[in-house]
Amino acid sequence: MTDLMPPVDFLTGIPHTNPVPRRKVILRGSGVAALRESLTQLSRAGAWPLLDPLPVTRFLGESFGVSNASAHRVLSALCEEEALWRSPTGRFFLPAARRLLEKPMPIACLLRRLERWTEVGRDIMQGIDAACGELDRAMLLTHDRVLFRQSDPTTPPASGTDPELRAAMADFFLVHGGRISGVVLDELWPDRVLARFEPQLKSSVLVYRRTTLPFVGSVGADVDSAAAIVLNIARAGRFQRLAVIAPEPGYPPADEMLEAILQAASGCFPPPPVFHMNARHEIPRLLRALQRRRRERVLLLGTEDNTTVAAMTILRESGVRIPEQVGVISTMGSRIALAEGITSAGYDFQAMGAAAAAMAISGKIGRVRMAASHLPGSTT
Repeated sequence: MTDLMPPVDFLTGIPHTNPVPRRKVILRGSGVAALRESLTQLSRAGAWPLLDPLPVTRFLGESFGVSNASAHRVLSALCEEEALWRSPTGRFFLPAARRLLEKPMPIACLLRRLERWTEVGRDIMQGIDAACGELDRAMLLTHDRVLFRQSDPTTPPASGTDPELRAAMADFFLVHGGRISGVVLDELWPDRVLARFEPQLKSSVLVYRRTTLPFVGSVGADVDSAAAIVLNIARAGRFQRLAVIAPEPGYPPADEMLEAILQAASGCFPPPPVFHMNARHEIPRLLRALQRRRRERVLLLGTEDNTTVAAMTILRESGVRIPEQVGVISTMGSRIALAEGITSAGYDFQAMGAAAAAMAISGKIGRVRMAASHLPGSTT
């Protein structure tokens, strides 16, 4: 009689972490027939922990006094009869384990905590969830508070230091690294941090920004298409000047959009001034600039929707008539802007999230840029 409680990995001798039923698992007898009968009873009784492999042939052969080859033939025969199941790793399991162990590993989503004003993040998550459902892949969602902290949408955001972010990423892979097949990262993870994790970040995809890392895919915004829409609206609306309202530098999608706008406007309009909404002194400067240009129609471009809405509210409270004096357009186009009736050259963030998830699941890393769409509003 061989008592196998508590169970161990019969290759390494290390105890299993998989919970074990509170009953004895006993293999007894000698010879091929006894081995076959013991394994058959084990399968029928469900006495073996479902996700633990059965003992290796060497252990079974020694326990029943048969050769390793004979033990292997018994295991193989029971697999043919569907009394056992052999996994692609070569180990043998109870047949009920197949439906669990054959499922592909989930993809992980490492995102900021979704505050009430992060509608873009919510839309992206809905897209990821839809793609995972369509492709029959589970999703492991991890919100990282170190990544992004902001008390309200008009205050400067705070992010963890590089050492804090690296520690958070290392902890994630320490806990989940062996249980995931791909990673979707939000736009706040900086390349300089991700560069330290090349071995672990296989099949990883950044959403809503570019990356210079060759081993990381990205699904981002085609900012040039948004800039083209903005200029067409400016010409059609007979705006003489452009101005930009943006969050503090350092938010990648807004920085990418600002660069595209400044480049597209060059030669078509006077160089547009840039005002940062999170800097309190910038709003009075914006109002003074608009006052000086009161004889000209100015189109105000917002590169992030919370700051765009906040700026528009201040303009209206200051007596600025929108769109008669100043037009407002968003180059993000989330529900935050659309709910305020703001004209947008924006993006389908659910489609962006779905494309990122599909890329991570496929393992075929690439670069995708999603074109902007003109969403008419009452502010131009």
